Amino acid sequence: MVLLIRSLSIMIIVAFSKVCLAHDTNIATFHISQIAEQEWIYEVMTPLYNLDRSARATNKALSPADTKSIQYKQEIIAYIKQGFDVKVSGYDDKKVSVNAAGLTLGKGRIKLDDHLSVLIFKIKGMPKSVKEIEFHITNMSEHLRHNNIFRIIKGRKNKHFLLNKENNFSGRVTTFLSKE
Repeated sequence: MVLLIRSLSIMIIVAFSKVCLAHDTNIATFHISQIAEQEWIYEVMTPLYNLDRSARATNKALSPADTKSIQYKQEIIAYIKQGFDVKVSGYDDKKVSVNAAGLTLGKGRIKLDDHLSVLIFKIKGMPKSVKEIEFHITNMSEHLRHNNIFRIIKGRKNKHFLLNKENNFSGRVTTFLSKE
């Protein structure tokens, strides 16, 4: 009996350890980070399987998943850009109020990989002083069980949110970025 319990315990531990090491394809991370004065980036990190599956849910004519194909990369970039809905309020460098201006994604870098794909874009339209950010990140929201981790990083300050079906993959940050 003791031998049976030990054997079952070892089997459970081994099985659980393999599950823990697996990468969850139902999670993606998104970051808005300040990298220099008036320079912000948007970074997306997720397994290629997750990215491809979600992009195909919105674009049935998506090219075959070929990490070397320029057309496929362009389609993935278009998918990420269309899912980026971020509005900011604050003040520009002349202290003029900016109310609910939409940010856009500019040039970037893309690295598609089975384990972890990373897409990084420059953000256009971020005011000098931010008092509020509203975000609705629809990328990787096409599947019911999906959760996204969204972080805003400015210097040593870091604010994170769990985006999922319950909050419509949306949220709002107030005062976090304007505090010094």
